[in-house]
Amino acid sequence: MTDDRVNRLWVAAGASPEDAVGLVLNAIPEGWSASLAQAQLTLAEMEKLDLKQGEVYEITRTIRM
Repeated sequence: MTDDRVNRLWVAAGASPEDAVGLVLNAIPEGWSASLAQAQLTLAEMEKLDLKQGEVYEITRTIRM
């Protein structure tokens, strides 16, 4: 969540859910917050994104799978 309370979607490849949140917190501006989404990516979605351990990206548009 941004300073102006707008939600944004980020994906991160961490060793654990907590590690993924930490990766996002390190990537976003100070003062923003991060938490796990209710839904999780499917294996097929993860394969399409081709994330490597430690990578983090903001999802800025719709991705068609």
